Amino acid sequence: MGLIARALEQDGVATTLTSWNAGVTRLTMPPRATFTRLARGATLGRPGDAAQQRRVLEATLALLARDAPLEPVQLDERLER
Repeated sequence: MGLIARALEQDGVATTLTSWNAGVTRLTMPPRATFTRLARGATLGRPGDAAQQRRVLEATLALLARDAPLEPVQLDERLER
């Protein structure tokens, strides 16, 4: 996804993404990204936890207001909350 995001940014389309796998995502150097400590399949939050999903989504979308490239942002979201 990071490679696609970079290509879109070159064409003038602002992008952002969120990932649970910081290591792999950093290799592709997306223009804007957030990372969580959530599991695969729950990247935006626990199933049924609308408040957590909203926090992750809002933090990720907020990056669109900033010029890229940015250092990835580590969010303090976990499954055990």
